[in-house]
Amino acid sequence: MNDKGEKNKEILIRRGNTVSYDGDKLYRNNIEVPKIKEDQRSSEERAKAEKQTFYDAFFRQPFKYVVILAAAGTSLNNGSSKRGKTREGLWEDGLESINGLCDILWKNETEKSQRIKDDKDIESLLSHVLLVEKIDEAKAAQLKRFREDLERIIREECRLTLDVNAAPHKTFLDKITARKASEPRVQLFTTNYDTLFEQAAQEGGYAVIDGFSFTFPGTFSGRYFDYDIVQRERTRLKNEESFVSKVFHLYKMHGSLTWEKTGQGIVQQVNSTESPLIVYPASDKYESSYEQPYFEMMSRFQQALRRENTLLIVVGFGFRDKHIQNVILEAVNQNPSFQLVIVNYNSNETIDREALKEYFDGNEVKRNVSIVFDTFKDFTESFPENKTYSSNEESIQS
Repeated sequence: MNDKGEKNKEILIRRGNTVSYDGDKLYRNNIEVPKIKEDQRSSEERAKAEKQTFYDAFFRQPFKYVVILAAAGTSLNNGSSKRGKTREGLWEDGLESINGLCDILWKNETEKSQRIKDDKDIESLLSHVLLVEKIDEAKAAQLKRFREDLERIIREECRLTLDVNAAPHKTFLDKITARKASEPRVQLFTTNYDTLFEQAAQEGGYAVIDGFSFTFPGTFSGRYFDYDIVQRERTRLKNEESFVSKVFHLYKMHGSLTWEKTGQGIVQQVNSTESPLIVYPASDKYESSYEQPYFEMMSRFQQALRRENTLLIVVGFGFRDKHIQNVILEAVNQNPSFQLVIVNYNSNETIDREALKEYFDGNEVKRNVSIVFDTFKDFTESFPENKTYSSNEESIQS
């Protein structure tokens, strides 16, 4: 709180170092940082400079393993012909189908129906729909028609085309993968159905190890995650030049618009399919996480966070998926060399402590957790570039 009784806007929270500001002043650990006379910057600009200092020092540490969890926030407002949306945005697009579902479920319970509509929680609604479909045959056929229409709308709204001039995805890949080629590959896990990261990889000339074969169409097998790409003529024991640069691992934890289940197994198409293999927002996604290929993705995520000297960067994630959050919390609480950075953004212009309460001990953030307030785009722009390994690198396609 400032001296006016207003809550400060928190922009960085670390153990022993919280940076916040209000309209006039900068605070460190809730203590005002005096402003020198020559400094003409606003309190927000000063706070962002403090955050940049943290970025420059922290992300240049020699983490052996770098893991990314990218969720809906990385697609929000990105795309050329249409842009990624929030859950509330998807709710508005599917309102006709949603009203149909609510009328069937709560025809004579207008108060309950209105409460569901006010919350705009697609996941809770679809969870209830699926449950009723299983136990009420009379309503099942009607519900299925509206549910499938809502799922179609979700699919269509997630078919995004990368805006190469505005979207930060390629720049993010360029910066996060700028490491020695002999070091472990960056692992990018995402809950997004869209293919913005795949499109950015193609634009940047990256090779993506995503669990699919290098045939066409690609077929899924978990063993492909254990493969790497080297230049055979250079391959010698401990010769890092044999490892090809611009390679990363991609794990799509909730499926993809380009995945399809066929008689050949799970295959990957070039373009989006009409019946993609994805986990829709509903409570049964936790059950789905124990089926292939989702089980493979979750297992790899858990394995990745159990290794020594691992950095996990979480960006655009709302922490509503308990099965994913539990894996993260296990690493925070049990892996002594694990570090977690949460990139948090919301319309309140301050870090959402309530949504992230599991990562605090009382009022103090856990020892190995850092939380920053940033959009995906601003975080990408602020992420320090490693020029030693980002320049003069050949792409996999060159």
